[in-house]
Amino acid sequence: MSAEPNLSLLADIEAIVGEGNFRPEGRHCHADPSSASEISQLAICAQAHKATLIPVGKGGRSTPTDDMRPQILLNMGRMNHVLHLDPTSLVVHAQAGITGLVLEELLNKRGLTLGAFAPAGLGSSLGGLLAVRTPGKSSRQHGTFEDMVLGVSAVLSDGRSLHTRVAPRRASGPDFLRVLCGSEGTLGIITSAHLRVHEQPESRLLVAFRLPNVEEAFTAVRLAMREEASPAAMRIYDAAEAKAHLGEECEGDEALLVAATAGPTSLAACDRNLIASAVSAVGGIKAENEIAVAWWARRTGEGDVAALPAPNLQVSATPRLLSPVYDAIVASCHEQGLHFRAHASRFDHDGGVLFVTIFDAKGAMITAKSSELSAVSAAAESAGAYLLGKPNASLQKFFDLLRDGLDPENLLNPGVLR
Repeated sequence: MSAEPNLSLLADIEAIVGEGNFRPEGRHCHADPSSASEISQLAICAQAHKATLIPVGKGGRSTPTDDMRPQILLNMGRMNHVLHLDPTSLVVHAQAGITGLVLEELLNKRGLTLGAFAPAGLGSSLGGLLAVRTPGKSSRQHGTFEDMVLGVSAVLSDGRSLHTRVAPRRASGPDFLRVLCGSEGTLGIITSAHLRVHEQPESRLLVAFRLPNVEEAFTAVRLAMREEASPAAMRIYDAAEAKAHLGEECEGDEALLVAATAGPTSLAACDRNLIASAVSAVGGIKAENEIAVAWWARRTGEGDVAALPAPNLQVSATPRLLSPVYDAIVASCHEQGLHFRAHASRFDHDGGVLFVTIFDAKGAMITAKSSELSAVSAAAESAGAYLLGKPNASLQKFFDLLRDGLDPENLLNPGVLR
């Protein structure tokens, strides 16, 4: 089979999306659909021509694959409209091509917000935010981005449309939208979503604390969570990370804990006081407020904030195991003569996420496929951590069965989540 899209395929794509809305590129063809109906027609077209169908959000390149069939790359940028906003029910219905940042800006003009999510986590299209589960799209106050989803519309591999029910949670029936969220476009192409939104907070309070070490900082977070504190965001920095991110010097093993609380002023103050009480219980003290201000500026991308390389190790762990996992990472790095810095965030009752940046003895970041990083990852897993992005092998066969039933010809994003 030829790796190049044939003329018949190109003609059919043009007939669906219109002249100027498709671009051949080797064996790929970028298509810019404007509606769910066009995506449905493209799915039928892919079946007829034995091509694959790959969503690429705002128009980025596809995931590399060994599949040599022609590829139709779905650039969702034209599907960027808010279809309906219900300010009474606090529900917005938007197409999958709108970015989280644009949607947030539109909501802000009406006194609403998606929630307490860092802007860096909202740069992708709405379809991408729902299809790919990452730790950057969560907050203690509003949960994960997927928690906001009330219903989705999607196109299946054979062109059929699927609309999950938008109804109160007490309504009965299978919750198929949870299957689509995180499936990375392998079960269906998300075309729109109904999301729960929130009123913008009356107040936002920033606070910083110094704690004896990272372990006590984890304990303070756990105590605050037990008291039902619901900060908009909260982060722990070890000494090296505090220096790199905030230019703040810590003594010895000292750690920083920063938090933002938001909502009605009285509730924001209550959450702040719950965190302060937990910090005091483990021997921590309040720090200069400028530290919290600097952290918030970095989180929101405001001001002159120096860019830093992304962490090369991200792991999650339950509340009880966060400290042992951190200690295992420290021990493995010391054993191999590596340098590191770390912060932790995305805290909830299930635990949190550790973001670790690891360097060799010369100060160069170690690569993702290096034996050193593999050793550190193995040490973290042995201590009870879950590596972010690593498939759950015990559930893979069940996912494969579902995928084979919905997409027997493996047309949607082949090679992903396999």
